[in-house]
Amino acid sequence: MAIAIAAIVMTVVNLSFFQAHRSIESVGSQRQTYQMVRVVMDRMMKDLSCAYVPAAEGTGRTLGEEDVSLYRFVGEDDSDGDTDLDSIHFTTAAELGLPGSMGGLTEVGYFLKEMEDLPGRYILIRSEDPLPHYGVSESAREMDVAEDITSLNIVYLDHNDDEKDDWDLEQKLVLPRQVKVTIAFACGDEPLSFTGTAYLPLSELKLTVSEGAPE
Repeated sequence: MAIAIAAIVMTVVNLSFFQAHRSIESVGSQRQTYQMVRVVMDRMMKDLSCAYVPAAEGTGRTLGEEDVSLYRFVGEDDSDGDTDLDSIHFTTAAELGLPGSMGGLTEVGYFLKEMEDLPGRYILIRSEDPLPHYGVSESAREMDVAEDITSLNIVYLDHNDDEKDDWDLEQKLVLPRQVKVTIAFACGDEPLSFTGTAYLPLSELKLTVSEGAPE
């Protein structure tokens, strides 16, 4: 009888130990995810808050259509079924502060690339090109900033507080007033979603394009 009781006690102890171990692992995984999210969101919000367009309205300065394409704010709405896979590229005055980074204006982009051997999970890429160019850069330097992402949704608020799924500076000639970013990370059985909102101070500036400018 004593041996049977001891065996039951050991089984319960082992079960409790493994459950506690799994709980500790889960907490540790969530802690790492929260830390990664904090860093990623902080970087994205700083980049977006420093989104840049040149002052033209009220200065008498006009831009040709080609000049406008030197500055960009292009948000694309994309998906795979019910999964949001949005992307964004924009000119910003934010400084990343890494060795080799140049001061001044930079085109920054955020988009997803699917992870190898893990369908449905993605890496968040931050691209950067500090050199002047027309249109979205095709030679930007890319850096992985987060992994195990399951979706990226970006929403733009115009000056009437209407939500837009996409944005193109060349068409609207103005920045959105706010940008809301929601990222979902794989963490355990259920993904964790986090949302950050950036306010764009230069959204009050409207570009003036001269008529008859060459394309």
